[in-house]
Amino acid sequence: METLQERLQLALEAANMTTWDSELDDGDVRNSTVRWMAPGPALMGLAPEDLSQPFSAFLACVHRADRDAVLRTMQAGVDRGDGYELEFRVVWPDSTLHWLAAKAKILFTPQHQPCGTLGMVWDISRRKSEARHVARQRELAEITLRSIGEGVITTDADGHTLYLNRVAEQLTGWTSELAQGVDVATTLRLVDEEAGADQEHVARKCLRLRQTVTVEANSLLITREGRHIPIEESAAPIWTDDNELLGAVVVFRDVSHERRLTRQLSWQATHDALTGLINRAEFENQLAVALHSAKEEGHVHALLYLDLDQFKVVNDTCGHSAGDLLLQLLAKLLQTQMRDSDILARLGGDELGVLLPHCPPAQALHVAEGLRHSVKGFRFVWDNHSFELGVSIGVVEVNETSKSLSELLVAADQACYQAKERGRNRVHQYQESDARLTQRHGEMLWVSRLTEAFDKRRFRLYAQPIVGLTAQVEPHEEVLVRIRDAKGRLILPGAFIPAAERYDMMLDIDRWVIRSVCRHIQSVRDSMTPDQAYVDSHQRQPARYAINLSGTSIGDDALHDFIVEQFRQYDVAPDEICFEITETAAIANLPAAQEFMRKLKALGCSFSLDDFGSGLSSFAYLKALPVDFLKIDGVFVRDLATNAINRAMVKAINEVGHVMGIRTVAEFVEDDAILAQVRDIGVDYAQGYAVGQVRPLTPGRG
Repeated sequence: METLQERLQLALEAANMTTWDSELDDGDVRNSTVRWMAPGPALMGLAPEDLSQPFSAFLACVHRADRDAVLRTMQAGVDRGDGYELEFRVVWPDSTLHWLAAKAKILFTPQHQPCGTLGMVWDISRRKSEARHVARQRELAEITLRSIGEGVITTDADGHTLYLNRVAEQLTGWTSELAQGVDVATTLRLVDEEAGADQEHVARKCLRLRQTVTVEANSLLITREGRHIPIEESAAPIWTDDNELLGAVVVFRDVSHERRLTRQLSWQATHDALTGLINRAEFENQLAVALHSAKEEGHVHALLYLDLDQFKVVNDTCGHSAGDLLLQLLAKLLQTQMRDSDILARLGGDELGVLLPHCPPAQALHVAEGLRHSVKGFRFVWDNHSFELGVSIGVVEVNETSKSLSELLVAADQACYQAKERGRNRVHQYQESDARLTQRHGEMLWVSRLTEAFDKRRFRLYAQPIVGLTAQVEPHEEVLVRIRDAKGRLILPGAFIPAAERYDMMLDIDRWVIRSVCRHIQSVRDSMTPDQAYVDSHQRQPARYAINLSGTSIGDDALHDFIVEQFRQYDVAPDEICFEITETAAIANLPAAQEFMRKLKALGCSFSLDDFGSGLSSFAYLKALPVDFLKIDGVFVRDLATNAINRAMVKAINEVGHVMGIRTVAEFVEDDAILAQVRDIGVDYAQGYAVGQVRPLTPGRG
């Protein structure tokens, strides 16, 4: 028996447990005496010999906040006669806090009066600590889920909702309590935004596949109140340590702004901002589809190319604002004359295109004549000026014998040219002979005029200031080229650059500009007094002259050496020159552009990327081009003060440029309202009539 007692004692000690009993006086716990079996006193932080103590001494060891509950529970167990179980804190003499658990049965006299208790006591401090840690972790997890900016929903393995965080409640309209046990497809109701139909729920798909399901596209959340919110969502399975599937967690966020901006950007990529018509790129896509159906299915379509006859007169007489309004009015007018299936586009400047699907040649000519009559009958009035307009229209049949998209467009251009050559304001249907006539006439006209401009030194340099808007940047200016014809009229680049590019004369023009700018820099320096020259040499800022380069020049292997020779001959510091290349030219000749820029930047030249933002791929290519300046496409700047979308685009381009360490330039800053917007956004430079007019580049004005 003694051995059994010893074994019991050892087992209790190993479990950090002990027995205790008490003697009751009249069933009142407060008057009882508590007796411990060793090592019971150690659980109270007492000496081993303290095996007996009055109940009041025991209660004094109990944490002050737990004493009433301990006394109440023990007394209630005695009064009921069925014993008690409780957990309480004790404070050791060294002030440390410990948790104990106790349970006891009531002992009775033969008369069935309570005379004592017998039970067990053990230390649960570690369990309580672990429980507090788990509770704290759970609390932190819930706080985290409530605090993050995305909606979070958890489900069980059957797809029933368990929890929604604060954002999920706000987005879905369900509270976490109300959603408990509800199918997640109801709590988070999703449909396809484009199809408008239900789709396999992301959580259901995750549970079925037992794997993470990444972001779904085009999802639309229908809230409990019936609102529609575009979202992006993903789901991941929740596993136990034993690889048991507990459920899924769905994370989703409101992408209303992003999706709206994407639609707007998509619209801008395919439409002309001024008229709202589709642009040239999208028109060519539609034409390509029509050409494919003609070749594969034998359909017959028609292509119309329209050129307004008096548009330049309106622009020159009343300014660009009048020209813009005229194009907008004509776009609306012409759209009323066509079927819903017909496609009207602005191809550039005053040139429009029309695609007439499933339209035979005779009907196409009839439609073209109708459009011509509508334009002819239109009167445009601006500031007491009244204009009668005309339009020259080329018509091309699109059928199974048509060769390619580019040849169709060339044919339409040539047919339109013939309409203008034969007196304007008329319709001309394309003939095979048109191509030869147009080509011959164009070559004779432009080659001879450009050659004459070189021979008779009719090219002129002009400049427009690029003004710094902050104290950290210095102004410089863009060099522009003009031709002064025999009658003394200035021909702008838009008139002769396309022809020069077509007939491989751009390299000669670019070289002439580079040489002339270097000569100009030398002449400015030579015109200075010694004191002025000294100050200039010590205070001169780099990139004083920005020279435009064509795509042809970028790909010319010999241009680098030519530039170096001009610098040497005219004693020009490379950091005085900034070369401007258009985004389109750089992308079209990307490897050549990168190598060309690398060599000249090594000398000290800087580079500016012109017309930035005209393509959706702009940001992707920007990292590949080592540019110093970013010229934001004027199409975004022109109506910056009134167009929120364009303001967002300019702001985004400016921020990306600054993140990459590139200074930004806003083109087409035409008035004070636009200038104020540009300043507010934080663009570094402005260029346009609001900050500086175009002027001749003359010595002493550099």
